[in-house]
Parts: sequence; C-alpha cells; structure tokens
Amino acid sequence: MSSMGSKNKRKLEEMNSNFSRSFIFNSIKEANPQKSNNVVVDLVNNHIKTNSHIFLKEPYKKKAPKLKTAKQSLSNKDRKKLGINKLIQGEASFRELVSVHKLWCEYMTQIGSKAEDIAQADLHGCFMTVTKTKCPSLLRKSGIVAMESLNTFTIVDENDMVHVLPKRGSVFSFLLGGNVVNIFGNNFLFRPGDRIMKKIGKYKIVSI
Repeated sequence: MSSMGSKNKRKLEEMNSNFSRSFIFNSIKEANPQKSNNVVVDLVNNHIKTNSHIFLKEPYKKKAPKLKTAKQSLSNKDRKKLGINKLIQGEASFRELVSVHKLWCEYMTQIGSKAEDIAQADLHGCFMTVTKTKCPSLLRKSGIVAMESLNTFTIVDENDMVHVLPKRGSVFSFLLGGNVVNIFGNNFLFRPGDRIMKKIGKYKIVSI
C-alpha cells in the first residue's frame, strides 16, 4: 500500500474514533447533565476500553464459501430395490408403444442406415425379434423395446406381455428401410447413453 493510501486510512480511522468518542460523550452528558466534563471523559474512556471489540478495528474476515453438496445419484443396487429399472406387467401396453415405434421409425430415417449409425442409435421403440438365443423359450419373441439396460432389452409383445431379453448369447433382428438388421448381443453390452457417446470398436455389432 502507498504512503498516501496509509495516510488516508489512518485519517479515516481517526475520524471514526473521534466521532465515536463525541457521540458517547454527548449521550452520557445528556443523560447525566450534573456530571462534570472530566467525569464524563473518564466514563467515555472506560466505555471504549470495556467495549474495545466494537471500537478497535478488527481484520476483515472473508466468509468461508458454502460447500455445495453434490446430488448423489442412485446406485444400480438402489434402483433395483426401488424397481426403477424394471417394467412390471401392465405398466405399458403394446398399443401405447405403437406411437413410440412410429416416432422411432422417423428418427431412424434421419440418422442413417449405416451399421455404425444403427449401432449407436437409441433402440427404444424398435420392434425386434429374437432370432438366435441360448434360451429356447425366448426364441422368436417379438415386441417393441420399452427399456434397455447394460445387459438386457425389455419388450412388450402384441398381447401386452413384458419380456426381459438377455443380450448375451442372443441375436436380435428388425426391419429398417426394407432391410433386415441383425444385432449381435454379445457385442452390444452397452447402456444406451454409453453406446450413443462411444465410438464403435472393431467388433461386429450390427449386420445388414
């Protein structure tokens, strides 16, 4: 700080001190007119001394910044407990999902029909069929995709039945622009958001 600045600072502090003294002196004198000026001065000095925390300058303290508490997202375990990742029978009908399927068809015409584009596409609303699987009871199951997770597709069939289809060990097929598209489940083990953002590697994920 410059010498001029220091002088101005000291001058301001003196002015504040003098004002405080005058204010206290006049207040005591007004309340006790019978007391002599010397007695009042002593009372002022005593008052300032006992209340030094008010009249003596204290260093400026910065307020500690409030720590923002991060919003904790639910873990997969919590989601399972709450049933967020599960579609219960009766929660969605095939008829309701037909409109989603129509929107999905429009969406697919916009993103392109290359294998890389399809591999990164959002498949919610896709009408797919299980054409190969290690689980015989799921073979030829067809329906509209209502949910997708890391390891499964959840579809609703024309009878409003919900089926959870494991990706691993399965091949899923659907029509796109008159062509049959096959998805190899073993190489499709991604969450929808991750798949959309990531570049597709060397493994064969989709065939047209």
